[in-house]
Amino acid sequence: MKNTNALTCVTFLLLITFNYQTTFSQDIVALNTVTKLSSRSYAASNNIVLEAATLEDGKYTYDFKEKKILIEIKDGFYYEYHPKKEFIKARIDWLTKFKYKLTIVAIKKRGAPLKVGSILTAEIVKIKGDEYFYSSLLNNKKRKGSFKKVK
Repeated sequence: MKNTNALTCVTFLLLITFNYQTTFSQDIVALNTVTKLSSRSYAASNNIVLEAATLEDGKYTYDFKEKKILIEIKDGFYYEYHPKKEFIKARIDWLTKFKYKLTIVAIKKRGAPLKVGSILTAEIVKIKGDEYFYSSLLNNKKRKGSFKKVK
């Protein structure tokens, strides 16, 4: 009789332990699911910012030393084409609807204060028709300018 009570107690304790471990594991799975959903929501919010960015994919121009410089924004990259086959290529990351960061990934431009890895931040401060006015910051130097959308 004593062995039966001992066996019942051990079985009861094992069931309680197993039930506790199963419940604890389910809590971990639920927590991981919530974390994954939060990550997806964050990624979705980044895409919304990209979709709402002020500058759309397309072509723009600006004047520099009496020459028109062509800018192209395409698939998350910023391209700037200069005379004599010189160019600047940068990844464009939108920080807000009006503010973006350019990270230089390739460059062939004499006299430019840029190199691969340089980061320039810019903000669209005014839009007048097809002309975008900006303020930029590179190496603690501010610059203002504008460019026009090519139709």
